[in-house]
Amino acid sequence: MDVMPPSSSSANGTNEMMMHMTFFWGKNAEILFSGWPGTNSGMYALALMFVFVLSLLVEWLSHGNLIKDGSSQVAVGLVQTLIHAIRVGLAYMLMLAVMSFNGGVFVAAVAGHALGFFLFGSRALKKARENHWRELMDVMPPSANGTTMLHPRKMMMHMTFFWGKNAEILFSGWPGTSSGMYAVALIFVFVLSLLVEWLSHGNLIKDGSNRVAVGLVQTLIHAIRVGLAYMVMLAVMSFNGGVFVMAVAGHALGFFLFGSRALKKAAPTPSNGKTSDVPPMSC
Repeated sequence: MDVMPPSSSSANGTNEMMMHMTFFWGKNAEILFSGWPGTNSGMYALALMFVFVLSLLVEWLSHGNLIKDGSSQVAVGLVQTLIHAIRVGLAYMLMLAVMSFNGGVFVAAVAGHALGFFLFGSRALKKARENHWRELMDVMPPSANGTTMLHPRKMMMHMTFFWGKNAEILFSGWPGTSSGMYAVALIFVFVLSLLVEWLSHGNLIKDGSNRVAVGLVQTLIHAIRVGLAYMVMLAVMSFNGGVFVMAVAGHALGFFLFGSRALKKAAPTPSNGKTSDVPPMSC
């Protein structure tokens, strides 16, 4: 990861933070709001807490069972719509925060998802019969505005699709201009997206296991999956055509192998109602 903080420059009397397209560590960042947290360590810590709480709330709204049975159908629909709107809004904010490429923000987001899933989505703190799996969140790709800007390392930051090996994907200077490293980067993205599908549809936990142990394993799987999914999203943000194709191909092959019925024998749904260890992710 790039350990250099984003440099700031002055133009027309205003301070502008340099936008990163690869991971970096440090408190000098802009997260969601202009000039925030800036260079203040305390405000950076507050920003990390904010991201952590956002991801925890997304998990709560994704797995919570807030609506009582027997309520009016119209009222239930309105409440569901409100909850869904709030969850989608928080999920978009979280996605935009992670798009800062700040390492601390990435870790805080994954940690919040992990704790939220453990508390509200895993079987550790629920009765075994309560398996109300719901979609995690909607992760929509950012729209392109057809512009480019100069990267601090002199690489062009693309905001429209392009083809070619000269790119930066996730990490500063990687793969650079090397054809071999570009091929490695494409394989890396392919494997990442395949792993996301495997973790989404895998059923690795045996029935009858200790509930707390199951919850901890579910939480670990969920945290790894969220982290990998964020990395795939950030890789696709390079707007490199090859990366996009490999990400889609990895998801397609992973779903065919682990999620479709093509390679599975027809079997009754398990008694506990679960068909995978963690709820599906929507993309």
